[in-house]
Amino acid sequence: MHNANTSRSGFTLIEMIGVLAIIGILSAVVAPRVIESIRDAKVTSAISSVNSARSAALNYYQRYDRIPLDSDTASNGVIDYRTDPTGATPRSNALGLDFGDILVFQEQLLEQKSTPVGEAIDGVKNFAIGCADVANGALDAGGGAATGYGVAPFLFKSAGRASRIVYFYMPNLTIQEAAAMATKVNGPFPNTVQGDVNVIGESLIGGGTALTNIENANAWFTDNGDNSFDAYMYVAHQ
Repeated sequence: MHNANTSRSGFTLIEMIGVLAIIGILSAVVAPRVIESIRDAKVTSAISSVNSARSAALNYYQRYDRIPLDSDTASNGVIDYRTDPTGATPRSNALGLDFGDILVFQEQLLEQKSTPVGEAIDGVKNFAIGCADVANGALDAGGGAATGYGVAPFLFKSAGRASRIVYFYMPNLTIQEAAAMATKVNGPFPNTVQGDVNVIGESLIGGGTALTNIENANAWFTDNGDNSFDAYMYVAHQ
């Protein structure tokens, strides 16, 4: 009597369901960590841009013994590289011409200022390296963030009692980006501060009131009211 050998190829329905379930579980566990790692890399790169701006500003100061105000650069004929190719003014909150343009123009800053966090407006990169006198409406008395709220609690930690501040403006950060930025620059925070919103709240400026439990910081944030935040990062001072 001849016995035929039988063979089976492929997966049964039950096995397929099991494989898909395992893939789903792995995706649920791994994907958030991958996204967090990508965001962390972007924030780290943004902080690196601030450090590059700091080196450029200090080199400029060592050479010229002063840091020009943004209002000074407007009369020096420096071309604003962020101007639209058609000649139209970029629609953004950033200054049209600022200290960052001077740094690029004189090759103190070898690359145009940029940061991978936040969103541009209408495709225009609206990041800025600004310089302003304190207590002139652009900066709070004592070296605070460039918001015009006008009271002293919003001091940049490293500015002391500076008369002139250089800052890096980063608009339209997501909640997660702003929280990561606050943690890296202003942290670590106590265990009582949990969650992205509360972390941002430790260095949030709003309504003329210091919404903060820390005395000063090198990164301050304003709430745009649409789940996005603008960041003001300390660069240098004189």
